[in-house]
Amino acid sequence: YKMLDEAPHILVVRTVTPPDNDEYGRPISGTGGESWDELAECFCHDNSQQQEVSVNGKLWVYSYHVVYEGKKLALDTKVRCLNKETKEVVGEGKVIKNAECYSEELKGRCDIWI
Repeated sequence: YKMLDEAPHILVVRTVTPPDNDEYGRPISGTGGESWDELAECFCHDNSQQQEVSVNGKLWVYSYHVVYEGKKLALDTKVRCLNKETKEVVGEGKVIKNAECYSEELKGRCDIWI
C-alpha cells in the first residue's frame, strides 16, 4: 500500500442518536436521528474478484476492503467511502469483519471488510 497521505477516499461512519424522552419516557419527536461523520482518509478496494473473507468460520463474499487509520469500528457499523475530491459515494455497507488495528510502525492502520 502507498502511504495513507495519498489516500483517495474518505471513510464516513453512521452515528445513530436515540431520541430524547419526555418525563413519561416517550420519545420526543424531532430529537435523535442519524448523522454521517468523517472518520479518516482511506483506501476503499472493491471486490471485483469476488474474493471471500472468513467470518466466524463462514465464508462471505465481501463488497469492499477498506484500509484506514484510526479507531476500530464495531461490527455492523454502517460506513461509506467517499471520493475525496467529488464526495461521491464509492462504496457503502455494514462492517462484516474488522481486523485488529496494527502496531506503531503502521500508525494505527485498520482493515475492515464491508
